[in-house]
Amino acid sequence: MTRLRTFGIVAHIDAGKTTLTERILFDTGAQSWVGSVDEGTAAMDFMPEERSRGISITSAATRAQWGDHVMQVVDTPGHVDFVAEVERCLRVIDGAVVLVDGVRGVESQTRAVWAQTAASGLPRLVFVNKLDRAGAAFRDVVAEVAEQLECTAVAVTVPLRDANGEFSGLGDAITGAVQWFEGSPEADHVPALQRALRTAHDRLVEVVADHDQQVMAEFVAGRRVPAERLRAALRGAFLRGKVVPVLGGSALYNRGVDWLLDAVVAYLPGVADLPARGIWGVPGAGNEASPFCGFVFKVQHLDEVWNYVRVVRGRLQTGGSLVRAHKQQAGRRTVEQLWTVKADRHEVVPSVGPGEVVVVPGEFQWRTGDTVCDPRDVVTLPAPRFSAPVLAVTFEPARAEDAAALHAAVLELAIDDPTLRVAREHDRIVVRGMGELHLEIVADMVRERAGKDFRVSMPRVDRRETIAGPASGVAESRATVAGREVAARCSLALEQAPEASPATVVSDTDGAAAQVALVELRRRVRAGSRVGQLYGCRVRLGAVEAGLETEALIEQAASLALDQALADARVVELEPWVDIEVLAPAASSNAVLADLGSRGAEVSSVAAGRLGARLSGRAPLNRMIGYVTRLRSITKGLGQVTMRPAGFAPSGAATG
Repeated sequence: MTRLRTFGIVAHIDAGKTTLTERILFDTGAQSWVGSVDEGTAAMDFMPEERSRGISITSAATRAQWGDHVMQVVDTPGHVDFVAEVERCLRVIDGAVVLVDGVRGVESQTRAVWAQTAASGLPRLVFVNKLDRAGAAFRDVVAEVAEQLECTAVAVTVPLRDANGEFSGLGDAITGAVQWFEGSPEADHVPALQRALRTAHDRLVEVVADHDQQVMAEFVAGRRVPAERLRAALRGAFLRGKVVPVLGGSALYNRGVDWLLDAVVAYLPGVADLPARGIWGVPGAGNEASPFCGFVFKVQHLDEVWNYVRVVRGRLQTGGSLVRAHKQQAGRRTVEQLWTVKADRHEVVPSVGPGEVVVVPGEFQWRTGDTVCDPRDVVTLPAPRFSAPVLAVTFEPARAEDAAALHAAVLELAIDDPTLRVAREHDRIVVRGMGELHLEIVADMVRERAGKDFRVSMPRVDRRETIAGPASGVAESRATVAGREVAARCSLALEQAPEASPATVVSDTDGAAAQVALVELRRRVRAGSRVGQLYGCRVRLGAVEAGLETEALIEQAASLALDQALADARVVELEPWVDIEVLAPAASSNAVLADLGSRGAEVSSVAAGRLGARLSGRAPLNRMIGYVTRLRSITKGLGQVTMRPAGFAPSGAATG
């Protein structure tokens, strides 16, 4: 366990995550070729949709050996639509390598994944990639990392450039070792390289001295700190979250990848170093002798169902029995096989221990976030929560009889992707997802799996409703039953609650009549009053006066009382908004700004970025559908936009 390193690679889209992972696989001997994203040969992007689009859609895990250490590497998507794919993987990694483009610097999704890893308490190394490209500026990027990500970033490797300014080598700021990629530097240029390396070393010692008394003593005395002492002090400060080591290189040309792997071994924690929080907060975590417990962080339907599990404690062996912690009534399941995986390839193993990532193949009805345990000692690990989808499309089959097959295919995808929501409305399938690209890819995957023709509607945003204030309602319904008049009377109150939470229904009274009213009220809050589900309120049922023979009257009275309360509370329609960041050539910035204004966007800043203008702000999602195409037109294909969910805001005047 001390020689196991489990880490994820996270970044903004197109920063080179998959390219870096491919080089890691090659350098460690895990595969004998170097896959290419552009050529569709990357081992980690093995799904057809990933290879055709040249982007990562789903996370992929692999296993490799570096020296006497085992690396478990998780390559995650960079596109914001797949943020949940990153989130669930963060639950089972012990550290992260944050990739930053050496030309574009810190980008919007860089900040997003940094915040995600920070919320998970993960130690992070930074790798500045693409230093071979024109415009790459390592020192400036390190400064950006420190400023924008609010951390103490310090370089532990530095790029070395030849007399012509070309990226030609790397220097180790701790040991002074140098990699010169081809030949050797010109003799008259060597002093400049030595000065650069000495400056980096002095800066590193200065930063580490602030967090280690022994290094501080050596620093004040003017003595050189031994490399092993400096590295140990840096690791201690790193694991406490005080310092972020920064490395650099070029994944495409396999420059600096070996030193990055050395840094993973040197600084990232093993299982024994992990703090008792998250999934590692369970009693006995990391103990091989404890009863088995594992966390299901991903389920994927490929040729069969792959259940990805991180072992938290104990050993799992072939033939062992497991239960799903919160659904023990489903009974024990016997593990027929265990696999360690390299993307879509696998190797059968007899057993696995604490910290290992394993695939348990087969349909066990497990889901993302499940805890699986030895039946003799059942515990529950904390499960991830995912944002609710905000965009919906309708799949309408060419033939009515194909609706069932389409529905089944989407439901299978929803098991793999916990951010998908699926509903069937007669022959149409309503699919809700995180964004336009997300839903486009879902449609492609459904076509492949179901083999049926269907039409996809234009995306539409999911709207919500909330109340402007508290209110109450009382209603009575009467009818004549078997010659006599019967009645049902219901009273309730509407209370405000956190706006982001779906409305709940509670009761201050018991009895069968109250249960009938509760069922009706729960149906009503899901349906909403006009445009969508009620949020940000609580319906409190008061008295219900009726006999059981008047069930229909009870439902009617409860519904009328809710209508009255909603009218008094004033219903406010809400629509989803997004935070936006647009990068555009300086010459196009005014046109981009005008177009954003026409869409109701609130632009908060316009600044000069590395590649032109950077416009930041927020906008209603409904007005931003199709914006990528428009931006490309305005900027002649050079513009980029990132949109992230920013909650809900009133879409108009309150209605009542």
